[in-house]
Amino acid sequence: MLEENDRRTSLRKLRAPGIDGLQKRMLVKGVNDRCKKVTYCPHCGATNGVVKKGGPLKIVHDKYRQKRTAAEQDEFRGTLVNAVEADPQLKPFVSRAQSEEMTPLRVYNLFKNISDEDCELMGLNPSCGRPELFLWTSIPVPPVCIRPSVAQDGASNEDDLTVKLSEIIFTNALIEAGMRQGAGTVNIMEQWDYLGLAIAMYINSDVPGVPITVVGKPIRGFTQRLKGKQGRFRGNLAGKRVDFSGRTVISPDPNMRIDEVAIPDRVAKILTYPERVTPHNMERLKKAVRNGPDVHPGATRVLLANKQKRFLVPSMREKTANDLRV
Repeated sequence: MLEENDRRTSLRKLRAPGIDGLQKRMLVKGVNDRCKKVTYCPHCGATNGVVKKGGPLKIVHDKYRQKRTAAEQDEFRGTLVNAVEADPQLKPFVSRAQSEEMTPLRVYNLFKNISDEDCELMGLNPSCGRPELFLWTSIPVPPVCIRPSVAQDGASNEDDLTVKLSEIIFTNALIEAGMRQGAGTVNIMEQWDYLGLAIAMYINSDVPGVPITVVGKPIRGFTQRLKGKQGRFRGNLAGKRVDFSGRTVISPDPNMRIDEVAIPDRVAKILTYPERVTPHNMERLKKAVRNGPDVHPGATRVLLANKQKRFLVPSMREKTANDLRV
């Protein structure tokens, strides 16, 4: 959206040696602000409208929102006069036709056409952070242990993620078959919209603005499994009732670093964690084995390569320490 001279000047400033992160952010912000004020593209003459949300899961490009495009807006409406006269039912849709819907495929193709130099002006690294990389072209499928089947009354109930994945695959197959067999456009677009809704609910089932009749019963998407008190982070990873965790009074000490806290020696001896032997920690682990479970830092047992556990009785500690292998 910038004139070529302005574009080259901004690019040269961004590439200047010694520029810090704050200066780069200010330059990128300035480029963004100047682009917003441009009404027509200086290269192709297209109208630069406002991109905004147009409802649930929809993004639209409102071309004729600015006052400077009033004449162009009247010209566009004039092209629809004959169609409205022939079918008066089209009149309510004239205002909607002024906004261009930005479908995922269109946005993806637009992002791919952005040059590497323009990526730099947007504050992105073209070698590893191009805009199209922020859009999904494939759906991640979690392992079965994340979405297990539950057997009930002689049948199995599938997890919400598995059900939603089945819907996505089935709808995708319907669209592919419909395009191959020449199905109606309305039919394909309905399936396309449903596919987008299914993928959105797969990630976050609390889709705003979608009627409950369309969504159906609430499901647990990825977001619902991660957030909140019962989620993975607060409920499992940072929770109290998990493996290798304890509860005690912790206190700072003027003799310790600012990022350290003290815990009781008894907790430090009981609360163990597994550690694999490597060339880097070999000597430290040998010392822990020789100390045993009663001295901190120590070890309680050694898991051998054949999965056997060797408990550290005093008479076996030296031999066990010498037998440690990577």
